Amino acid sequence: MNDSPARRAVRHALVVDVEVSDLESGVQIKEQTKDLSRYGCGVSTSRPFRSGTKVMLKVVHAGKEITAFGKVIYGRPDIGMGIAFTTMAPEDQKLLDDLFAD
Repeated sequence: MNDSPARRAVRHALVVDVEVSDLESGVQIKEQTKDLSRYGCGVSTSRPFRSGTKVMLKVVHAGKEITAFGKVIYGRPDIGMGIAFTTMAPEDQKLLDDLFAD
């Protein structure tokens, strides 16, 4: 029996540029996503923020920028960090959805 919870959305193995900013300290990292979904993303980084850190993300793909706010769910130097989106403007959500349609 599988006890892991079902994901809310399919994760897409999309590698795109992302800038992640710690909203409290102002520290920014520029990395790449390792996967992306409607509700969050994984970021490849050896310098992850701590779990619980509130962040702002800027995802850039095909000349378009998507801005979202989120919270770090896990951060480990060996696997990077997982971020759940908490707030995203409707126009940014549409850009994200269009990205998956490509």
